[in-house]
Amino acid sequence: MKLKNKQVAEKIIAILQNGLTLNAATQHYIDSTFSNPSVDEFKELLQDESSCETDSLMELLFFPDESVQLELEGVIEDTHYQRRDEQEIQKRVCSTSLQTQIRFSDGRGKLEMRVAPSNAAQFIERLNLSRCLDPKLRSAIARHVHRGLQTRCKVRLRNARPIISPDKISFLQTVFTNLQIDNDDFFDHLDFTVSFLDELKDEADMFQALMTRKKRYLQSLQKAKKLDNQLTQHNVETLLLSGERVSYIDKADACKKIQIIDRISLAVFGKTEFFDLMPADEQTITLEGKDDVGKLLKEMG
Repeated sequence: MKLKNKQVAEKIIAILQNGLTLNAATQHYIDSTFSNPSVDEFKELLQDESSCETDSLMELLFFPDESVQLELEGVIEDTHYQRRDEQEIQKRVCSTSLQTQIRFSDGRGKLEMRVAPSNAAQFIERLNLSRCLDPKLRSAIARHVHRGLQTRCKVRLRNARPIISPDKISFLQTVFTNLQIDNDDFFDHLDFTVSFLDELKDEADMFQALMTRKKRYLQSLQKAKKLDNQLTQHNVETLLLSGERVSYIDKADACKKIQIIDRISLAVFGKTEFFDLMPADEQTITLEGKDDVGKLLKEMG
């Protein structure tokens, strides 16, 4: 067995033996689906072989979250693993008799349980060991991303669909170089950028694609503002009967996305774009600069 593979296998074994803490999303799912079970009730659920929920629940428990991957990234980040390496690591871990703890994050208690080979195999597959970060992106992260954010940044990219297009790699390099955000807001911008690049076709005009998204969010804010005005005069039932489409729009999210787009566009292209829009009072206005956009977002949000 390769030394590096052995080191990774031993690290995974240690992580599993130390126990797994349920993250907020998993605990919320368990509580909402199974009516806030106690530790004993939860144990009974997992042991109920007749339940169709058991397998999916076990998969959820052994899905490594970001905290686990952060712990492992320092060991795996500089190695390009092949599928055969992953299989070798998996074989080593699955052949080890393992006990773990599943801990509720709210202090409800912990559940001692055996780690079945199938659970360990699934856990390893979802670590995405064989996904290798492009050297140019790794270099840009090391040089330009705040040191305290670098490991988490690499984990986010490991979990995303690989970015292999030269143009997309260059775009993300420039984001890392010019964004200059050294707090958790960085990850809102990173997640948006990765999602944007994933949906973007190769050879597309990236600037215009960003501006199209920006305009879409601005239009959704217009619709939300118009609906708010209508609801001061009519109830929802009346609007529906009159043929109006009533849909929920997350105004705070739309405002945030517009600000992210502007910041990314300025970082990559040194410019952004402003639009002629029809606000709720149906008078056309022109947004000529960032101050105008800020005023509009404040009014619509």
